Amino acid sequence: MSTTKVSLDFSSDEFLADPWQIYKELRRSEPVHWSAAFNAFLITRFDDVQELLSDRQVGSGFPMRSSRRLFGRTLLDTDGPRHRDLRKLFMPLFAGGSVKRLRTEILVPAVDQVLDSIEAEMGSADEVDVEFMERVAVGVPYAMVTRLFGLPPEDAAWLRPRVLPLAGAIEFPATSLDSALTAKAELIEYLKDKLADRRDGGRMPFLDLVFPPGEPVDESMLGTATLFLLAGTETSVATIGKIMYAVLAHDVELSALADQQYRTQVVRETLRWEPPSHTILRYATTDLTLHGVDIPRRSALLLSLGSASRDENTFEDPDTWRPDRTDQRLLAFSAGPHTCLGIQLALAEFDTLFERLSLRFGGVRLGGSLDGIRQGFWRLRERGHIFRRPDHLHVRLARASSGKADA
Repeated sequence: MSTTKVSLDFSSDEFLADPWQIYKELRRSEPVHWSAAFNAFLITRFDDVQELLSDRQVGSGFPMRSSRRLFGRTLLDTDGPRHRDLRKLFMPLFAGGSVKRLRTEILVPAVDQVLDSIEAEMGSADEVDVEFMERVAVGVPYAMVTRLFGLPPEDAAWLRPRVLPLAGAIEFPATSLDSALTAKAELIEYLKDKLADRRDGGRMPFLDLVFPPGEPVDESMLGTATLFLLAGTETSVATIGKIMYAVLAHDVELSALADQQYRTQVVRETLRWEPPSHTILRYATTDLTLHGVDIPRRSALLLSLGSASRDENTFEDPDTWRPDRTDQRLLAFSAGPHTCLGIQLALAEFDTLFERLSLRFGGVRLGGSLDGIRQGFWRLRERGHIFRRPDHLHVRLARASSGKADA
């Protein structure tokens, strides 16, 4: 193992300001880096991360893992038959045909709910100032998830303060597990109340799939339901913020996002350039050796999606945001058996939002500084970097011309 000394404190100012140079040095000199602070091996090169995500010698489940202690045995940290059975259960909701229907029934109304409120605030003015992170990046995912679960959209304001502790508990470094367990208990009671009150003919797409009407509620699945509340919201919050950041930082005209092909390229390149989650946790199920480093069985592996996505041996000019690049391979949604089940719905959410933004508003420009720090700096909600996003993003949205608004 290399003796190169690399600072790896995920909460340090140095790392928060610019993790990319640290990742780059690790890829060059120590692609398998032992972190004493996290008692884990950090894996930084694209080919290694991609291979390990699909390797049967690397597992997701571990009894003392924070997510296991918080949510129970869910898709996130089970392997083998249990994992396959859970994916099979949820597949009907997240398959392509279902996503097309959900786009019409759920995504468009969720996006329009948020954009309607912004247009109403604009009134007769030509422009409106918006704190994009709170109004849009948070507003849209929570409006979407409440509809997907069949919950009252107005409950989003109650849900988020209880979802955030769940995110903190699986961060690096983690926040209080006790606070997360308290929040989870409140969410479970809330979901049980909603299930008890559901009516014939009511639309609860996710909950009806997990808890079929007319059958007793399987309480072992309530932890999975709370996990999906988290997975469907905070990762999207981060991604939506980063897409808008990229648009602003690179002077992309809002009207350009009306083009389907270009909009897809922008979304995918942003997911490569700044993935919402920089690390995935796995465990060695047997003794491994990688780049001459012995990794004992049961060792924790931090697979760095952030570093792998900027690997110069995989991507040309990886630090540059280039929507037109021909190689748009993604690790942002993981890979292998644990590839994100909701990938198609998430991409449809981002596509729907930025399409409708481009059609309903005439332009967007920065309303303040990009966090007051150099381009590329991301402030974090918590100390960690699993849900990595801008703290604030002040923008000014312009009124669309009448013809464009009617598109």
